[in-house]
Amino acid sequence: MLQQIVRIGTLDYEKPKHTMNNKKKIITKFRLKRIGAFLIDAVIVSILLSIVYRLTGFANFPGVLTKMIEINRTMGETGTSDATIKVMSLFNEAFLQSLIIWFCYDVVTTLLFKGSTIGKRIFRLKLTNNNHKKGKLTYVLLVIVRSFFKFLSMFLFQGVPFLLSVISIFANPKSLAAYDRIARLEVADKNGV
Repeated sequence: MLQQIVRIGTLDYEKPKHTMNNKKKIITKFRLKRIGAFLIDAVIVSILLSIVYRLTGFANFPGVLTKMIEINRTMGETGTSDATIKVMSLFNEAFLQSLIIWFCYDVVTTLLFKGSTIGKRIFRLKLTNNNHKKGKLTYVLLVIVRSFFKFLSMFLFQGVPFLLSVISIFANPKSLAAYDRIARLEVADKNGV
C-alpha cells in the first residue's frame, strides 16, 4: 500500500493513502443474508399467524382493525376514548400472542434444524455456540434465552430496542445482534463452518 508523509508542525508521521480497500463495508453479503433470512421467517410466521387465527381466534388483528374502523365512524361521539382504550388493549393482546407464536417458531425450528430457522436454512446460515465445550442442554437453554431476549426487545417500547439490536449487527465485525451477545451465540455462514 502506498504511504504518504504528512508534516504537522515539526512532527512527521505516515498516513495510509485512501483507497477503496481501506474502507470497511457496512453492507456485506453475510449481513444481507441475515436480513433475508429474517424476512423469510417473518413471512412464514405471518402465514402461521393467519392459520392460528382461523383455527383458534388468537392474534385477532382483524378484530383490532374492525374496532379501529368503528372508532373512525363514531369520532366526536361520547365514549370514543373508551373505544380507543379497548382497541389498544386488543392490539397489545394480539401483538403479544403473535410474539409468543414467533418465539415458539424460532426456538422449535432452530432446535429441529440444528441451529437454523427455515430462513437461515435457505441462506445457509447457522446459529453456533461461541464455547463449543458446553453440552447440548446448555445450547438448548442458550437458544431459548436468545429467542426470549429477541422477542422481549420486540415487545418493549414498541420494538425500539429490537431495532437498535438489529442496527448493532452493522456496528461490529462479527455482525452480532444484542440478543446474540446476551446468549453468547453467533450466526455463522454454513459455507465457512
